[in-house]
Amino acid sequence: MWEQGKVWREQNPIRFAAKFRTPMLLTIGENDFRVPLNQTIENWSVLQRLKIPSRLLVFPGENHWVLDGENNRYFFEELHAWLRRWL
Repeated sequence: MWEQGKVWREQNPIRFAAKFRTPMLLTIGENDFRVPLNQTIENWSVLQRLKIPSRLLVFPGENHWVLDGENNRYFFEELHAWLRRWL
């Protein structure tokens, strides 16, 4: 029951952490049932430990899409700032 299911284990990005090099902006809605919150936090934690530039945005009350007006505005401001910096 507590073991990670086969599909989630295979699709967990942490399996590829040894190859991480690219700066990453990670976003997650706390109600996202497509992407587990713990995998996003785990991914970000590895990026931090590897000293890869990274930023984590967590949106309480949001799901896979950031739909609330203010949250959506903030998300796109952060995304545009990230792209300006790293592209």
